Amino acid sequence: MENIEYTFASEIAKEDYANILESRIFKEWLAAGKEKFKVTKIHFASVDFLRKERRPLFIKLEATATLPDGRPVHGIVLVRGNAVGVLVVLRCEGKKYLLLVRQPRFPISETASLEIPAGILDWTGDYRKVALSELEEEAQIVAEDSELIDLTDFWWKDDVKGFAGSCGLLDERIRLYAIERDVTPEQLKAMDGKNQTYVDENEWIRTEVLPYEEAAHKFIDGKNLIALFLYERWAKYNAEC
Repeated sequence: MENIEYTFASEIAKEDYANILESRIFKEWLAAGKEKFKVTKIHFASVDFLRKERRPLFIKLEATATLPDGRPVHGIVLVRGNAVGVLVVLRCEGKKYLLLVRQPRFPISETASLEIPAGILDWTGDYRKVALSELEEEAQIVAEDSELIDLTDFWWKDDVKGFAGSCGLLDERIRLYAIERDVTPEQLKAMDGKNQTYVDENEWIRTEVLPYEEAAHKFIDGKNLIALFLYERWAKYNAEC
């Protein structure tokens, strides 16, 4: 039986308590934590909700927790749930390119951060469905499920759900995929420089097509580099088979 004390910061409305405790991202995080740690108290410091509904998007909390032998652990967590990312590899006239997106990233002071198409896992919990949705939304690419190369499954098999980008604070694990497309020069040119605007989510996205190696040397985003590493290992494995 659960024996955890819950407290909430004064700015969190009482009517939101149940929404927070019953949210998918919190329940999944707590269930995973309780498998390996003893959790006795959780204080919710702040919560950001989706604009269109009262569903938690980010939950900052501080937990009182210990290892099984009683040693305390750092308990500050930003709960946001898992995510997906897709490396888009284009082949044109014997050369490889990457289709990427640029968008503002205020936390790292970048007005046009270069990234692979990505997004948080929605309430369905379906990684592949979300990956295809993000491809269409951010990169304007309509793909079939059969085109998705599950890089996470290739590298880790069923051992992990995804890559942990900031495991000292975030619970997020990013499941990484890739797709490969053969395109004509005209198609390649048409994919470059498309703008997508999502005012409700404050997203201002622009696609960019770059030569494969040139793109790789511009990456500072962790998921880009890990996706590239996994894709190259996958390509080498399949070439040798």
